[in-house]
Amino acid sequence: MMLAIVMLGPWFAIAGLAAVGVAVWMHLYERVASRRVQMSSLRLVPEAPRVARSRRKIRRWPLLLLRALGVILLGLAFARPGLPGGGQAPVGGREAVAFVLDRSASMAMRSPGGNTAWEDAVAQIRERLDGLHSESRVRLFCFPPAATGDDWSQPSELHKILAGLAPAMTAGQPFEAMRDAAEAVARFRSDMPESLEIFGDLQRQGWEDIDTLSLPEELRVRVVQTGNPKAANRSLLLGVRGLDQLRRGVVELGGGSSALVVSDQVDKDGKAEKQEIPQPDKIIELPYRSGTKGWVRREISFRESTDGLAEDDRVFDVFLAVPEVPVLLLEPYPERDVFLQTTFFLNQALRPTAGAGAADSKFLPKVVAVKDAAGAIRGLEDSEAVVVVPPMAAWPAELPAAVEAFAQKGGGVVFFAGSEMQPADFTAAWRSLLPVLPGAVTTIDGGPVLEPIGNSHLLWGGFGADLREALRKAPLKKRFTLSIGEGAEVMARYADEQPLVVRGQAGLGRVLFVNTSPDRSWGDWSADGVLFVPTVHVLVSAVLNSPSQSLRNSPGAGIAGVPFDVRVDPALAGKLLRAGGKTFKADEQGWARGLDFERPGFHEVLAEDGGLVRPVAVNFPPGESRREFLLPAILERQVAARRRAAGGSGEVPRIDLVSESGWWRWILAALAGVWLVEPWLAFRMKRQPDEKGQAS
Repeated sequence: MMLAIVMLGPWFAIAGLAAVGVAVWMHLYERVASRRVQMSSLRLVPEAPRVARSRRKIRRWPLLLLRALGVILLGLAFARPGLPGGGQAPVGGREAVAFVLDRSASMAMRSPGGNTAWEDAVAQIRERLDGLHSESRVRLFCFPPAATGDDWSQPSELHKILAGLAPAMTAGQPFEAMRDAAEAVARFRSDMPESLEIFGDLQRQGWEDIDTLSLPEELRVRVVQTGNPKAANRSLLLGVRGLDQLRRGVVELGGGSSALVVSDQVDKDGKAEKQEIPQPDKIIELPYRSGTKGWVRREISFRESTDGLAEDDRVFDVFLAVPEVPVLLLEPYPERDVFLQTTFFLNQALRPTAGAGAADSKFLPKVVAVKDAAGAIRGLEDSEAVVVVPPMAAWPAELPAAVEAFAQKGGGVVFFAGSEMQPADFTAAWRSLLPVLPGAVTTIDGGPVLEPIGNSHLLWGGFGADLREALRKAPLKKRFTLSIGEGAEVMARYADEQPLVVRGQAGLGRVLFVNTSPDRSWGDWSADGVLFVPTVHVLVSAVLNSPSQSLRNSPGAGIAGVPFDVRVDPALAGKLLRAGGKTFKADEQGWARGLDFERPGFHEVLAEDGGLVRPVAVNFPPGESRREFLLPAILERQVAARRRAAGGSGEVPRIDLVSESGWWRWILAALAGVWLVEPWLAFRMKRQPDEKGQAS
């Protein structure tokens, strides 16, 4: 059996061997020391024969060998020779262990009357480290990532690293840590046993990516589940139903039922108004309204927190409370019964609703007779309002001018088509406002009525897939052929590409033309409340040109550790903003993008001068609250199945770990002995020729 010796500093050994040659050269070219002797006459002294120096032989072999040995020992001492994986190992021997530790939010779960899953995991890793040989090599990989060092270290060093770690309040994705651990083990070579050990509560999410791992064939795999998977946990999850134009705060309860406390605080220094929901349903809808104008910080929590994970017993939301937008609905037939009026369905769709989701509309509709409309429009105190002009055959002469003046100041105007509209007369009176010129009436054939509506659609992209598909099949029967005005924008089309919604500009205001009727004269879509209500909200919102309205109820909540976007005032486009310790710019659309916060709660987006731009809410990762776990034995088999032949494709260089053992100490001891003997031997060999000469 061959014994392989490996040196950690092989160049020192090479230098030592080269130095031996210097010692040999010194002996070969050593000069004989001459002595001066006084003679009365040189005639009686025989002439000494001349000897070539190149033919001189080594006369002091013992001294040469001793000096050569000293030089070799000196080189070996610096080279630090040893056996791969050798050493004086006690029972259990030296090991190379890569630990993968879960430090995600769910690791803060506390078992009833016991430790958290994190405390259990750290305790078991420490126990494992205490059982390793002091010269074993270990590395720690965490998810989410943490500063754990970039190289293999001794168990004592890992004890220190563990002392400075704590669970994060973000979601854990184990694949990154597993991949880094697999690469580190693949690059590590010794005759030590190598193992990969996983510690965590084994939440199900994120482990599906392990199918792409590749592990050394000889690697041992161990999975340890910490904490109590059966521990009950209640949680709160914030959701959103609808769009910015029609939204309700939705809170979903996970596990059990308990009284909830809803706290709304207007602005940072405002007084919090609290209400209690004694017996909440599994899903609770809360309106996005407040009696005061300003940013509302909403916190919803259980009245009593008694479960093992207190961090997910609260949920946060932020929204802007502003006055409702006045909407004047011009009614050409006010004398008719209410449900027979042209604006009846529009009024029902826009007004605040009753029930649990009361007052969830941001519009305040008001029906005004056409004959009184001009005065009502002039009486609007703010341009942040909308005027809806339905199809009508007659109107007061001053009405078009009053509507145009309102639009020029920044107000919004929505025109609807219909059977009462006479294209020639209507165009003549309203042409300066209309983004289109209506022509002949055409009938819509069967099949899908509207073009495909994807999630990037200008108007209805935010609808769910089911609602978008239902809207495509809306029961619309007739429409005008339209000529598009200069600068107008087609926002929605019929299936045959005829325009359905066209938007134009009038001074500071926006004008919309909807190419169908608001009542049932050209179709029954207005009778379908589920379809008609959100559609009308989006249409009326499309003419609003106010920063406060674009911010009102816009999404303002994200998840800890996950980047998200929020709206800011469009006037801040291109300006520097600060949030979460980072500086960035608002884009041209008025969005602050890529906000990332590590802990749940309320945070702030600030201007460059430190002024408040808007608050944002950050919530506990919802996936960390779900009680879905993997069995350790199953995960262990899945990870072990990813093992392959050691070395793999050979493209990844591997690192050799060599044990120095205690050889260098013995080498230094031998070198010390040589240094003691060499002067004595040199002195003895130098005197021998002199003694022989005197004896002769």
